[in-house]
Amino acid sequence: MKFVADVMLGRLAKWMRLLGFDVLYDRAISDNEIIRISLEQARVILTRDTGLVARPLASNHVFINNDNVRQQLQQVLTTFHITSMPGPLTRCSVCNTLLLPVAKQDVRDLVPLYVYEKNNTFLRCESCRKIYWQGTHVKRMELKK
Repeated sequence: MKFVADVMLGRLAKWMRLLGFDVLYDRAISDNEIIRISLEQARVILTRDTGLVARPLASNHVFINNDNVRQQLQQVLTTFHITSMPGPLTRCSVCNTLLLPVAKQDVRDLVPLYVYEKNNTFLRCESCRKIYWQGTHVKRMELKK
């Protein structure tokens, strides 16, 4: 399942990406572009914009009811009956690119020393070059059932 999020849902897009969902998001994208992407790529529109949901070509949408990102995420999961996440740390939270493994020695000067010493597995976004590792932040992302 693929999504495109409007400008009001940047935090939701980031959380969903961290959980492994394919979510396109750009603060500069117009409503017309969101609709075009949704139609061309079969993406569900995630929006808080009542004007956008009223447009006939934007029928494949979920209107997000809440300001709280955890409740927003829960709404998406409930709406689509999603019971398992695609996989944490598989997509870049910044640009949505799939993450690739990178050798530990290649990130030595790119992460804090304590992170380098405590972790053996690292991932990198080949698009924006952001480095990821499975730290305590991954455990905090887990949803309470």
